[in-house]
Amino acid sequence: MVSVTRRSLLLGVGTSAAAAAALALGGCSLGQAPTRIRMACGEQGGTYVQFGELLRDALTRAGTTGLEVVTTGGSVANLELLKHRDAELAIVLADAAATDAQNKVAIGRVYQNYLQCFVRRGGPIGGLEDFPGRRISIGAPQSGAALTARRVLTALGLLDGADAVEVSELYLDEAMTALETNAVDAIFWSGGLPLPAVQSLETEVELVDLTSALPALEVDHPGMYTLAAVPASTYGSAESVRAIGVSNYLLARPDLPDDVAEALVDVLIGDAAQLVPEGSLGVQYLTASNLIDTSPIALHPAAQRRYRQLYG
Repeated sequence: MVSVTRRSLLLGVGTSAAAAAALALGGCSLGQAPTRIRMACGEQGGTYVQFGELLRDALTRAGTTGLEVVTTGGSVANLELLKHRDAELAIVLADAAATDAQNKVAIGRVYQNYLQCFVRRGGPIGGLEDFPGRRISIGAPQSGAALTARRVLTALGLLDGADAVEVSELYLDEAMTALETNAVDAIFWSGGLPLPAVQSLETEVELVDLTSALPALEVDHPGMYTLAAVPASTYGSAESVRAIGVSNYLLARPDLPDDVAEALVDVLIGDAAQLVPEGSLGVQYLTASNLIDTSPIALHPAAQRRYRQLYG
């Protein structure tokens, strides 16, 4: 058996070495379904890891496929791990996935992300009109949040010229500390509701409505973003806050074994209630009619067949 460290997997290994690593982790031989697969998720404290852990537990209960949850910077990093065979599954924002629809397939659309912009309550930012010149963390390096945030800031005219903001890319724990210590004035996060890490902050925060960017986003990225809302109860606001929504896809490599793809579909549908984090307020897509909507990424053929077998 080949021994492969997590560090070598995340730094990237050659195709042949990565293939050997996958076999070693799975404890299988060529042509057989792996008994263990890796899923590239996101940062600790975020929704991606929560979902990955719930999916892992559901697969364990089903006795089909073991799942290793791999923490990463987010969607863009996850695509790289999938591309280089350092993960068999990845959860990825639809806008990040659509930048290159090749060499990947979808198992399903699983839930909606909300692009959230947190500022200190009573701080220097009360709305978008206060953004010019401010220090803003747009998300972790190689995260989907950073990709979406850059698109939003571009649409709002806040990345260039006299109104440009000062952009940094901070990991979640760094961003939270920076917000509390006034090192940044706002932080972006893309995830489900609520963001668990916010609930442990000593500093009171509030959300900024970013939805005035939607018309320009629709022109540049048609059909990718939707108008959503963060309920008032989420972070203690007196009213709901409008937000920008974007779907999440559970992606795989095209050579993911058919029986693994089928097992994943069975769990996504049969264990849907157990795949929603406790206290989650966001929109879930864990029904057959919603799971199959993964455009422009094609469904894994075996997953598509399984959806048809179950629901026609």
